[in-house]
Parts: sequence; structure tokens; C-alpha cells
Amino acid sequence: MNAPRRSGAAALTEWTRRIAEDEMPIFSRTVQRIVSLAEQDDISSAQLAQVILEDASMTARVLKLANTIIYNPRTQRISTVSRAVVVLGFNVVRNLCLSIALVDALVQGMPQERLIQELARALHAAVQARHIAVVRRDDSPEEVFIATLLYHLGELAFWCFGGQRAEELDSALRQEGVAPEQAQEQVLGFRLQQLTESLAREWNLNELLNAVVKNPGRLGDRGRNITLAYQLATAAERGWRDEGVQEVIRLIAQLIKESEIDTRALLHNNAHEAQRMAGFYGAAIAAEVIPVPGSLLGEEEGAGGEGEPGVDPETCPKPDSMLQLRILRELAQVLEGKPNLNLVMELVMEGIYRGVGMDRTLFALVTPDRRGLRAKFMLGQGQEALLSRFHFARHPEHTNVLFQALDRQEPLWVDTGRHPELRPLVTPGLVEVLGRKPFLLGPIMVNNLSIGLFVADRTLSGRAIDDEAFEAFRYFVLQANMGLGYAASRRKQK
Repeated sequence: MNAPRRSGAAALTEWTRRIAEDEMPIFSRTVQRIVSLAEQDDISSAQLAQVILEDASMTARVLKLANTIIYNPRTQRISTVSRAVVVLGFNVVRNLCLSIALVDALVQGMPQERLIQELARALHAAVQARHIAVVRRDDSPEEVFIATLLYHLGELAFWCFGGQRAEELDSALRQEGVAPEQAQEQVLGFRLQQLTESLAREWNLNELLNAVVKNPGRLGDRGRNITLAYQLATAAERGWRDEGVQEVIRLIAQLIKESEIDTRALLHNNAHEAQRMAGFYGAAIAAEVIPVPGSLLGEEEGAGGEGEPGVDPETCPKPDSMLQLRILRELAQVLEGKPNLNLVMELVMEGIYRGVGMDRTLFALVTPDRRGLRAKFMLGQGQEALLSRFHFARHPEHTNVLFQALDRQEPLWVDTGRHPELRPLVTPGLVEVLGRKPFLLGPIMVNNLSIGLFVADRTLSGRAIDDEAFEAFRYFVLQANMGLGYAASRRKQK
């Protein structure tokens, strides 16, 4: 698109008209239909579903997104658009449609380096912002998501449809000592953020977007939510170890009132999720350039990936059925008296570690507020490091495999090769701490309430976990639960 050279308001008006009417007319019509439905008081899910069903590509992607863990943490199978609207809610599906329509409109253009980068940044920032909003208990995380996705709408549209002017601006931006806003004013006669404001008004997309592009400072935490997410996505393009990233993480930790360690794990996980989500939205070319912290977080951040160098399998405990039996007898004797929780846990840990023959065995307790899980005891090499790093917060919207085991109250063999459905639940934060090898989980209950979790693996030696090891592990966990339940009932009787 080669717009005539005008300056100031006239140039901005002309670009807004051309993008809305000439370059993105399908997006304009989709937006108008969906926004008009939202303004009707008697809107029904069937009406929104009908709009979506008219577009086969959008229908497929809405259903795909509706069945992802980010939107459907309870993994209820959603097979129809009408069901998606009922389960996820009108506003969630509405924003999914707007996001899909935007990506569709942009990816139809010629691939351009700055467009790909801008789209990747927008999708990454939007996913980060949504999760931050969830942790903040924002009333509408979806509104935050769409406002962040469209926060640089002017840049997205311009780099997609800018034609010769885009080439001129690209050249200007490559000159040293020229600020982006200055280059934009020189080439276009206005700033691209002004184009965002103008397009947002034209399409009446989102009240939060209209407010945040004008003055994010007036919005308090919601405005900071959006701008910090965008700052993080931008800074991460220089690498997740960049000082700018660490500063943004510190500010986000303050915003969500969490530790920097927990915040970093959350944001790392979000980056990987953003990469997956970009593919679901139909922006695979942008997904490839979303910066993620190493491969599943193990490489760049120096996590305990595939095992410890120099660990000889011969030095690790071997399965010993006779030792298992002796420890079980000792456990029974302890439970007949006045059992101490710590002693019971230590005996079970030793049975799993030495009797079942695991490299590491750890017991973690649920925190008093039931929002977290923190290591208390461990047997095996690397105790100090693992005990200090094994602490996880329950995500308010979707879970990881640790909390799923606690909620289901049954032992779990976490092997994504055997059980690929568990792969989304083995989060990068968990991989950072435990590595990528299979591991076992065994929840401990008292009065039908999960209070802690056993974790055992053979990651250090690289030995496989087999059915016999899992059954022995299950039996020790069962005995611990039966014993603690019996002890609790005896205390009630007294």
C-alpha cells in the first residue's frame, strides 16, 4: 500500500481508512458482527456460535483453543461451538474470535521480518499478561489478554500493509541515534501508537485497550499488568538472562505479590505456552521467534536436566524386596504406638529410597494456605540443592502434575512417553528442578485431605522405572496413608 505523503492528522486519517476499509475488510466485518452481538442485552450463545460456524477455519481453531489446558484446565471435552460458549463464557469466546480474526488478517500479507517480530511479541505479551491477570485475580483476564494483544495494533497493521512506506521506515529505524518515534514522525507524519488509538476507535474493539493506549498510568495495576507484560516480551528477545528481563521480573513479582523465584518460574512457563498458543492461533511463523528459556528451561538456566555427570548407577540403591519387608514391619510397629508424622515419613522415604531402589526420594508438604508445595525431607545425592529449589505455587487457573496428583489423591507414574496426555502438566518450572526423566508421585492424606507428596526418580543414574518399582512405590504410599488414617482415628476416639 503506497499512501500519499501527508502530514499530521490527515495522514493518520488516511492510513486508518485504508487499513480498515481496503486492507482488512474481512477483519472489520468480523469485528463489527461480534462487537454488535456483545452490545445486545438478550445475546444468546447460539447467536455467537452461528457467527463462528460461518467460518470453518475459525470454528476449528476456536474448538482447538477451547480444549487447551489454558482455557479448559479441567479437560472437559468440548466438541461444539455452542458448548464452548457455555463452558468458557461469551466474553472468552468473543476474544478468541477477535484474536483469531486479527492473526488471520495479518498472516495473509507477505512475510516481513518486522511484522513477524511484532506479531510474536504481541502474542507472547498477551499470554504473559493473561496469566499475570489471573494471579492478580483480575475480574476479566480475557479483557487484559485482548488489550495486550492489540496494544501495538498500529505497528502490526502498518508492517503488514505498509508497502513502500514500510520499507522507508525500516531504513530510517536502522539509522543509529534515531528514536523510533522520531523516525515514525519523519516518514509518516505521525507515531504508530497514534495509529493504534485510531484503529481501536474505528473498530470499537476494547474499552481497556482504548484507555491503556492513551494513558496506562491511569489504570493502576491493570495498566501495569499490560505494559509490564509487553516490556517482558520485548526484553526477552535479548535473552532471558538479560538484565532488563530480571528487572521486569522483579517488578512483576511486586505486582502479583509473589517471590521472584516463583514469578520467574511462572513467566518461563508462560513463554513456552505462548509459543504453543501462537501455533493454535495460526501464527506458526511467529511461534518460531517467540523467545523461550532454553529447551524446556533446562539448557539456558542451568537446571538439573538429564542427570548428574559422574553418577555411577552401581552406587545407587538397588531394589531389595527383603529390605522393603523389614521397613514395612518397622513402620507397623511405629503406627501401633503414638506415631510421629516426621518419623512415619522418614521410614516410608527410606523404604522407597533403599528398598524400591530409587536415586532420589523427597517428601514435600502442602503449605498452610494450601496454595503451595515445599520440600521437607529428602534422601539421595544433591539434597541441599533440591530441597532449596523444590517449592511450587498452585497456579490459580491451571495445574501442574504435582497438584493434579494431590487433587486426585492417587499415586502417579509421570512418564510422558507412556502417557503423552501428561505432557502439558510437566511444566518448564518442574523440568528445571527434576529434569526430564520419568518420576513417581504419591500423595499423602489425613482425614481425606492431601497434606503432602512423595516424589521419587532414577534421573541421576539414568536407570529406567519399571512396573515392579511403581507397584512397590504405590504400596509404601498406601501403607503410609492407611497408617496415618488409623492414627488419626485413634486420636479422635481419645
